[in-house]
Amino acid sequence: MLGFYLIIKAIIMGIVEGLTEFLPVSSTGHLIIFGHFLDFKGAFATSFEVMIQLGAVLAIVVLYREKIFGAFKNLGKGQWGRGLAINIIVGIIPAFILAVLFKSTIKSWFSPNIVAVSLIVGAILLYIAEKYTKGKHMIHKKDDIDDLTVKDSLIVGLFQCLALVPGMSRSGSTISGGLFRRLSPRLAAEFSFFLAIPIMFGAFVFELNDLVINSSIEVVALVVGFIVSFIVAYFVVKIFVDFLGKHSYVGFVIYRVIVGVLLIALILSGIING
Repeated sequence: MLGFYLIIKAIIMGIVEGLTEFLPVSSTGHLIIFGHFLDFKGAFATSFEVMIQLGAVLAIVVLYREKIFGAFKNLGKGQWGRGLAINIIVGIIPAFILAVLFKSTIKSWFSPNIVAVSLIVGAILLYIAEKYTKGKHMIHKKDDIDDLTVKDSLIVGLFQCLALVPGMSRSGSTISGGLFRRLSPRLAAEFSFFLAIPIMFGAFVFELNDLVINSSIEVVALVVGFIVSFIVAYFVVKIFVDFLGKHSYVGFVIYRVIVGVLLIALILSGIING
């Protein structure tokens, strides 16, 4: 029976990861919240979350496989693949350096209190970035990933460092940085997707030695969570990109504020320990 409940928890957490990983709402924050209510905590839960993030990023690899494999075939001097590779490398360096230097400190920030505040702070940042896109300077916005410059990538990468704080959201932070660099909402999201691939694979390798699996049912739970997160993320990303062609990020701003306020209320009421 305990194994059955673990599989149910794995399915729920996989759905949460797939739904939130690439939306600017903080997947880490949602996993912390749902993990609390499902009593899904401990060493295995940490290992599980790393694995299902890998499932979500695999969805990006599949969805953008033509662009990704095309880039590998065009890495020669002056070719577009090399430019994209350089932009991705530049974009991940700042967060990578901070993650390595402050790994233990960052892990100590994983608490509902920090998530609640970060959800609201991240909402404000995304709102300001959204407003910035309405200015006259956005007449010359960039709408193709080949238009990105190294400076664009560096600025987006610096914004990605904010995501080391749980609740800020990696996608929310990078998308905000992209909007400030005059990237269209769709391009800001897509570049965020590309940055996620090496970041999440790196996180997986980084945490590999700390993975804890104690039983066969936990192996099954990992596989189930991985598959669920992949399937959900695959469809969410497709819908999200289409959504950005017609709508703004304001809905995500409102959602983040609502979740942040509710979480603060739950903490103050004692239902969730901060």
